[in-house]
Amino acid sequence: MNIKTLNRNYKCDKKNLKSCGLETDPCQNQGYMGPACKCLCPPGTSGDNCGTLEMSYEDAMLKLLKSYSRKITTNNTVVTTPGYPDASNPALQFDIVFEAEKCQRAVLTFKEFLIAYRHGNGICYLDQLVIRTQVDDVKPRNFCYDEIKLGQVFKSEENLLIISYNSQDYRGKNVGRRGWKAVFTTEPIPGCA
Repeated sequence: MNIKTLNRNYKCDKKNLKSCGLETDPCQNQGYMGPACKCLCPPGTSGDNCGTLEMSYEDAMLKLLKSYSRKITTNNTVVTTPGYPDASNPALQFDIVFEAEKCQRAVLTFKEFLIAYRHGNGICYLDQLVIRTQVDDVKPRNFCYDEIKLGQVFKSEENLLIISYNSQDYRGKNVGRRGWKAVFTTEPIPGCA
């Protein structure tokens, strides 16, 4: 439930409009009148009346909560772990969606991969990169340490490939991890019309 809905449910919106001497709410894009007689704008909007839509609410929330998460659609884009090749970062968690055009497959080619090792029980506790070759991938593959080799390629089944990265806080530690680097490209899907 968003804050505007809460304000409406508790009738704060009407109280604020009345105390501000307004008959109607001038706020746009799901913004609402606050007690200081100014529009309170949701993430992704700006301006006096929230009239400027900078990005969708979902994209804005994703940016706030997972600042390195993004969608990439440009062919030949290089992606890396933040701070690459120095993996002494704070704890990170982010997702990248690689989206190719219709009838194109998303392709990710790794140029380097070195993160924390896989424990003897088979679990990547400290760092892991999860790769989904389709949106509803029920068995995504996860990788750690040096399990992705130089030049290894991952291809989407349709036009989306999704990676999720999680790492622990390595600041101030010489852990010998460089992170990873890959290049996003596209290729035609055979038989697609």
